[in-house]
Amino acid sequence: MSETQSITEPKAENSVNGSAGPAQAVDAGAGAPVKPPFVETLRELGTSWAGVAIGYGRIALEGAARALERSAGKLGELQEKLKKGEVAAEGAR
Repeated sequence: MSETQSITEPKAENSVNGSAGPAQAVDAGAGAPVKPPFVETLRELGTSWAGVAIGYGRIALEGAARALERSAGKLGELQEKLKKGEVAAEGAR
């Protein structure tokens, strides 16, 4: 018996090592904690809104990637024109 355990506290045998410890109240449905409906509804709404936000983020990133790809293409075209001498320097007038 430990110093903090009372004399009248019931004891239950520990199945691991056979020692006696304080008895715990066992709930019939102790497999998973039961969440109140309000908490579950908030979780579902949060998950739903997170999905919407992730979808918008994906669309924005895809749009930015397309814009960067177009910009890279234009820069490549300009580079080729500069190599061929098709673009006159502005300061040469």
